Amino acid sequence: MVVDRVILASILVISIIIAWRFVPKEKARDAFILYLVIQLITWPTGLLVVEMKWIEYPIQLLPDDNHDYKSSIYFEFFLFPLTAILFNFHYPETKRPLFQILYYLLIAGFFTAIEIMLERYTGLVEYHQWQWYWSYSSVIFVLFLSHTYYQWFKKGLR
Repeated sequence: MVVDRVILASILVISIIIAWRFVPKEKARDAFILYLVIQLITWPTGLLVVEMKWIEYPIQLLPDDNHDYKSSIYFEFFLFPLTAILFNFHYPETKRPLFQILYYLLIAGFFTAIEIMLERYTGLVEYHQWQWYWSYSSVIFVLFLSHTYYQWFKKGLR
């Protein structure tokens, strides 16, 4: 249980360090817009998945303050949005479509692999009526939506 809380705190600290280090200051506004767009999708979806009891996040870093919100604040508000922001900032626009598809698959695979390891080896995630491939496909879908929106957003700035 203590190890699980250390993992949660580490996710928070590492996310802040990565954001500070790898999000360029001149793209801070873009990062914030992407963060809000990703939250628009993942927050209600995460709540639905937890309320339907498909996934459970039994250990929270601040359980007394988080008794009504049973979704994973650390994954949905820190780790995944940061992953999606970096995905969009480093998207291989000039590469061939096959490379772009592989980019989607690898980033989604990275994120899903983290979730699978946490589900198997910690008490942070419990799958009930959920499978890893639903996480994988939903991550790809959210990355696609965020990238499509970001392309549209950048086009409007030109």
